Amino acid sequence: EHTSRRDEGLWEKIEARYKEMILEKGGEKLSKLDDDCDNFSRKFRETDSPTLSKEELLSVVEWKFLKGKPRYALMNHLKSNGSKLVEESSSDAFKKSTERDISGAITSLCELKGVGPATASAILSLHSPDLFAFMDDEIIECLFDGKRAYTLKIYLEVNSKCFAISQQLGKNWSPRRVGRALWTAARIFALTGEDPISEIKQSTEAENKKTKVKKNDVSDDGVSTVQRRVSKRRKVQG
Repeated sequence: EHTSRRDEGLWEKIEARYKEMILEKGGEKLSKLDDDCDNFSRKFRETDSPTLSKEELLSVVEWKFLKGKPRYALMNHLKSNGSKLVEESSSDAFKKSTERDISGAITSLCELKGVGPATASAILSLHSPDLFAFMDDEIIECLFDGKRAYTLKIYLEVNSKCFAISQQLGKNWSPRRVGRALWTAARIFALTGEDPISEIKQSTEAENKKTKVKKNDVSDDGVSTVQRRVSKRRKVQG
């Protein structure tokens, strides 16, 4: 395969620092919310007909705000959703997710006030991590070649790339896990200037040379794209 076992090890090395970067970004409060999200994910996957409660919705959004950029103006809209509507919309979205209807699942959750594709992706990544990555700002910057925005079209493109990378890395990987690794890499770079993605890029190039694979003979697994984004961000910040 285009991505070697060594590449997978490098991705694992980056993702292993996820909880560390969560603690650095938002302290104990964000760490607890992140653990809560992991618990929601287990509950969703262990329940036959899962739904999201209004309380869980607000917890996921608070986690999203602390992990990225807070948009507290949305909170009043989010709180105005009735509990029954939240449960019905989430139930519909989760059913569409099990049918692998990515666009339909996102759209169902976006019927709730204050919920856009980014928040919907956060929820769905907990229910179906094998299909959905969370659309962090850092993920858009890494994988989308254009101005950052939070549209369904951009999410579908970014999520597709996370899915492709997960397929290259192997059965232990999912779009959600790829997204976590990319967010972690971006946080490491922002804090230390260390560029963990470059190590993956170098390993990929070395593997291609060793197996004499021509660039035009393989599809882009997203690593090259990620490295270009990181390099661009370095120029802007430097």
